[in-house]
Amino acid sequence: MRISLFACAVAFVGLIWWLRRSGNSVGLPAAYLGNLLVLHVPGAVGQVLDRENLIQGDAFTRTGMIMTAIGTVAFVVGALIGRRRVATPTPQPAARSVFWRYCLLGGGVLTVVAYAINIPSVTAVIAGGGPIWMLGVMLALRSATRTGDGQKAFRWLVALTLYPVLILFLTGFMSYGSVAAIIVLTGIAMVAASGWRVALGYAVAVVAGISIFLSYYSHRDQIRAAVWGGADTDARIAASVAAFSDLELFDPRNGEHLVAFDERLNQNYFVGLAAARIESGAVNPLYGRSLVEGVQALVPRALWPDKPVVAGSPKIVSEMTGLTLGTGTSFGVGNVMEFHINFGIPGVVIGFLLLGAAIGWLDVKTAAADLRGDLRQTFLFFLPAVALIQPNGSIVEILSGAAAALAAALAWRWLWDRWPKPQPSKAQTIARTPFPQTI
Repeated sequence: MRISLFACAVAFVGLIWWLRRSGNSVGLPAAYLGNLLVLHVPGAVGQVLDRENLIQGDAFTRTGMIMTAIGTVAFVVGALIGRRRVATPTPQPAARSVFWRYCLLGGGVLTVVAYAINIPSVTAVIAGGGPIWMLGVMLALRSATRTGDGQKAFRWLVALTLYPVLILFLTGFMSYGSVAAIIVLTGIAMVAASGWRVALGYAVAVVAGISIFLSYYSHRDQIRAAVWGGADTDARIAASVAAFSDLELFDPRNGEHLVAFDERLNQNYFVGLAAARIESGAVNPLYGRSLVEGVQALVPRALWPDKPVVAGSPKIVSEMTGLTLGTGTSFGVGNVMEFHINFGIPGVVIGFLLLGAAIGWLDVKTAAADLRGDLRQTFLFFLPAVALIQPNGSIVEILSGAAAALAAALAWRWLWDRWPKPQPSKAQTIARTPFPQTI
């Protein structure tokens, strides 16, 4: 297991180094890999640190971690392939400050609307278009990082924190907000001038993220009771404040901390259990069944009301692992498990190669569009990429989400073309601030 953990760490650090060295990235491949490893590494670390209390699932965790390491390396290779032969354009001026506010306002409003209505296909497009707020916040913070504008950075960091808080109040889950934060913060790391600052920033983020997770995990039942029970805003705020008012640092000797990792951040267990059941003949591989369902998911339900494909993972997780899953927690099949239960290890390698190539290509195209001042085109690359960053989702959710995100991107581009904006000036260009070339 230690070898697998080491391989994942080396691959992640190597990917960040390469993306920063290339100087034409908004960090989307690293954001995907960061979110993937969050789901797999803490549980494996818990198993390594507590050999007495967590030994029951050790074999399954070890198998799942091996699969994760294979997928991680394949993803990095795919990301590098996807970024090839895309030239870095010369930075050009554009109405960037207007664009950032446009994205924040439009994405924020659309996110709230997505939770307020329930119309097939329409809701999917709305949800796919909401993440433009991430694009606006990320680009604004990247600009503030390049220029060293602390006041602007603070304002946009406040905007970044609003989404996780809003989602926690609306759904009772913290994972959706953490994915968004990782995407935005990784984009900032790509333009930080000093590699040491990036390393320090990641260290601080990991420590803070673990502490927040542990506090949330110990209070999640109270938060969800308030949210799902229809409590008023004051009650939801009180439950959330109680959860985060007593943050405690991770202690590797604290058994409760390690159990929390094992119970919620150990996707390896499901991967290993499904692999063992396939090997024993208790269940058959899917042989591409979920891939076919993913293609079917591309057809809008508005055109196919009786479409048999339903987004979500609990059914497939239960089928392949034999577990009876509770309704109070979300269970995702995850990319590692789904690639493996379809075609084994070759499925893991090929699946992550293709996924890495897709996200790598979308990443470099997003960065290039921003550099040359073609802001309208960033929608077409950024939104589908965000839809692909679902390491705990199913192929059905990923493909249908990417299609909905592309449709939403076209709508946002159309609206931006008609949005009032001033003529760009030379002061708005980022040409004077070069990208870092080394770590």
